[in-house]
Amino acid sequence: MGVAVTPAVRHRLIHGALVLFALGAGGSTWAQGSPTSRSVSPEAIERSETQWLQAIQSAAERLNYVGTIVYQRGGAMHSSHVVHYFDGTISHERLQLLDGKRREYVRRDTEVQCLYPDSRRVRIEQRPSQDAFPAIGSGASAEILDYYRLSIGGIERVAGIDCRVIVLEPRDSLRYGHWLCAERRTALLLKARTFNEQQEPLEQMAFADLKISERIDLGQLKPSWSTEGWTVEKAEMQPANVERSGWQISAPAGFRRLRAVSRRLPRGDAEKTAMQVVYSDGLATLSVFIETGVGPPLPHDFARTLGPISAYTRRLDDARVTVIGEVPPATVRDVALSVTQRGAQPATQPGAVPTEPAPPR
Repeated sequence: MGVAVTPAVRHRLIHGALVLFALGAGGSTWAQGSPTSRSVSPEAIERSETQWLQAIQSAAERLNYVGTIVYQRGGAMHSSHVVHYFDGTISHERLQLLDGKRREYVRRDTEVQCLYPDSRRVRIEQRPSQDAFPAIGSGASAEILDYYRLSIGGIERVAGIDCRVIVLEPRDSLRYGHWLCAERRTALLLKARTFNEQQEPLEQMAFADLKISERIDLGQLKPSWSTEGWTVEKAEMQPANVERSGWQISAPAGFRRLRAVSRRLPRGDAEKTAMQVVYSDGLATLSVFIETGVGPPLPHDFARTLGPISAYTRRLDDARVTVIGEVPPATVRDVALSVTQRGAQPATQPGAVPTEPAPPR
């Protein structure tokens, strides 16, 4: 397959790599949260459907919190430690993977770095801040409610904290449903579950322990290792004009284009330039990757799934088209088959051959 499905433990689509920044110098520095990051009164706050969505989106960015996140998909379970700080203008975050190979993600606003200590390497990328748990995307509430039915449920308990259940059921078969539980006072998302049309859970993320605080020790935001002498790799992206390049893509109903870029992607021991077009319905995201001049034709199309992540790859003349998204397999397949070049005919037969599950993201 032309593009690997590669997640950080924040469990969203992450295509590429990341970068370093330093906060403070020497010793521990305590930072007081800005007025927007302070705790609210002890009483629980009841909200409307729209207010809950807005509050959950805001809390993920504007609160200060420290905790352990557990991610479960099938029989696999992973955990990570997160420190998040809002300075009144932008967010800062450090995420440590607690299982498998050592790795850390450090973010300052939209600049993200990924540290690989075993290979003494740092990767840098610009990414939207609201692309990972406990965020739920950046779509407007009205946009989300056009394609999901929201119902407010009862009270549950996660990591020793009461939270309000919120269920988002898709209005069609193009997307998955979401079960959420948000802290009653601050609306910080404590647990999230993605489910399919049969109500079967595909993945789950939750805090195992959590502290929401006004003060954060800025020393906790520093990388675990000195990166002096490490190799620094920057994921360069340039704006791309899809139509001018001769490509046409039919997005699913409700999915709007967020951006189109030209970027370098790993391909074996080398890198290949590809165009990436990103779409979102406010909650779910899907990306279309188009690589040209890829060599011998594929023997057949490839369809892959990993939890809620679906991928479909097909050959179109001398190009390889891969669609990856947090949507059902049929949705990425239909998008992949809709991709045409100027003067070419759209595909009519899927011709997909199921393969083994995709590698971990």
